Amino acid sequence: MLSQLLRALKPIAEVNGLLLHFEAADREIVISCRPDIIVHDVTDLVCNIISYTLPGNSITVGILKEKEGLQVFITNTGVNLYCVAEVTRNCRHKIVVTGSTENKQTRFHFNLPCNLREERKIIGPEAMPAGNKAIPDFYNEIRKRLRSHFSNADTLVAQLSIMYPNEAAFLQKINAVIISNMDNIFFDTSVLSREMNMSRTALFRRLKPLIRQPPATYIRSIRLHRAKELLETTDISVGDAAFKTGFQTQSHFSKAFAESFGFLPSSIRRRNKAATNE
Repeated sequence: MLSQLLRALKPIAEVNGLLLHFEAADREIVISCRPDIIVHDVTDLVCNIISYTLPGNSITVGILKEKEGLQVFITNTGVNLYCVAEVTRNCRHKIVVTGSTENKQTRFHFNLPCNLREERKIIGPEAMPAGNKAIPDFYNEIRKRLRSHFSNADTLVAQLSIMYPNEAAFLQKINAVIISNMDNIFFDTSVLSREMNMSRTALFRRLKPLIRQPPATYIRSIRLHRAKELLETTDISVGDAAFKTGFQTQSHFSKAFAESFGFLPSSIRRRNKAATNE
């Protein structure tokens, strides 16, 4: 389960210039546990660690068999994240964190209160029927949502602020300009460069290494995150959310939203209405 999960996370780490490894002394371990909670916590930890770890470093996820069960551990190089509470804030397991400022690394681990069962052969992905699309679709869904996470403006600023405060301040100013023009359908990279008193070439040259995507894509990402926030927290219609975030048509907005988040904007609004009725 963990190796398959990391297979889905690995491309996201690579896009951010990081190596993601998996270590396990026992390659096949059968247990009775809550896989949904394990997947949630490992995914959340790895995503947050990627957010705060600079390119050129590595992240290792592994499992250790113990008498009481299993220990899942995650380590990173390049930065000590011991004091960054945001990394473990949403985890459901009790996470133990140890860090080393001298070696610039951190270790996160949690124990699984599970029952180890008799080991048996586990079918790997290479042995699955060629027509089974469930797992590839699952990977694609995770990748979509992770791409959305790492294009989030606050995530990028927080990542830069640890080691490069000047670049974080620059990106924060970029974000402020984009947000102030949120409902302007004519706002694009040319307008952004004028607002920043920079040429398009200079803006692209300085911004691209920070956001790891073209400025136009980044502007659209901030628009989509704002629209998602509106749909999740208000009773706004999909059409109004599209208009308030600078999209010319609702159909274009819905298509871009689904490509970014993996689901249609109307599905969020339906859930909000159902919750309000309850």
